Amino acid sequence: MPRKCHSAADGRHNGDAREYFLNSLTPLVSILVPAYNAASYLPELCRSIQAQTYPHYEVLIGNDGSTDNTVEVLAPFRRDERFRIIGWPDNRGLNQALGILCAEAKGKFWCSPGADDLLYPLFLEKRVELLEANPQAFVAHGPPELIDERGAPPKGGPIPLKLPRHLGRPRSLEVLVQHNVIVQPSALLRTSVTRQVLPFFSWDWAYAPDWFLWILHAATGFDLLWDPEIQIKYRVHSTSLSWVPEKDHLRRAERLLVPLIGLRTVSQYSQWAAQLWSRWGRILYRRWLRQALALRWRGGLRDEWVQLGANAYYGGRGKRVSFAAEVAKHFAGVLVTDLRHRRALNRQTFPVTGLAQIDDSIFR
Repeated sequence: MPRKCHSAADGRHNGDAREYFLNSLTPLVSILVPAYNAASYLPELCRSIQAQTYPHYEVLIGNDGSTDNTVEVLAPFRRDERFRIIGWPDNRGLNQALGILCAEAKGKFWCSPGADDLLYPLFLEKRVELLEANPQAFVAHGPPELIDERGAPPKGGPIPLKLPRHLGRPRSLEVLVQHNVIVQPSALLRTSVTRQVLPFFSWDWAYAPDWFLWILHAATGFDLLWDPEIQIKYRVHSTSLSWVPEKDHLRRAERLLVPLIGLRTVSQYSQWAAQLWSRWGRILYRRWLRQALALRWRGGLRDEWVQLGANAYYGGRGKRVSFAAEVAKHFAGVLVTDLRHRRALNRQTFPVTGLAQIDDSIFR
């Protein structure tokens, strides 16, 4: 059989076809980067953004009161008209910084890599292609490659999770009530959906604000898309909120308050979310009370956390509750729920942080 030959003209044709394809994907993407004292990492992230094969983006970098040389290291990128640096003198924290950048975003889609993360060149191209082909989806996301402070693979790390390429309602919300399956830096989101749910978003979450935000999105009825190909490098620091021992109480509280308050919140605007709440709301509250008991034993329970959980369960009436009275009222249910939770965990290979009793096959 004669060997097939390719001429230079063929190469030009293929290149023209790729350029035509990229130019046809014209939606603007807003890349939002809150940054606080991240000068040692920011230039590398910015260069990875400039290396994207998809060119239709804007970069909004929020200098959140940095005291290092962030301004100096960003100076070369000001020559790229797609980059805009927004700064303010006081450190407002990640959530408020992201909120400021969201208000400024002009893109049809948005993403928010960490100031210390890195994007592979095809990140935007692949994510935009997925969302444009699936207008019923609010997010396209995928697995990260973990790196440490030096850019090397860290020791240990989470168990890999394989997700279906498409998650629709109501399963998408059920999965998110069990666990935060979306790594924020890997996600490209539809801005119109985000703006629908932002009025319901609370900026006070410290450990899991993204998880709360995904629950709000999923309840709108839009779908989740999963791309199994790695497109980002996600940096894990030994001093990050996920690892600092002093933040253990906060982590333990929010990982059960977020699904409880999140599901209660979305039940206000989604009929099928309301149905999920009627089935799982009491169990979520009892799981929270079990966690609160453990926090009280460790000396780390805060009164405001008790009130937040009660407000969600009782409908936000503002009634002050006694933790001891709540435990006494629900004690038998807490014991039964805890037993069923442990049994559900035994059927699963992935350690979910939310409500294991939903027991989706993804986690087995």
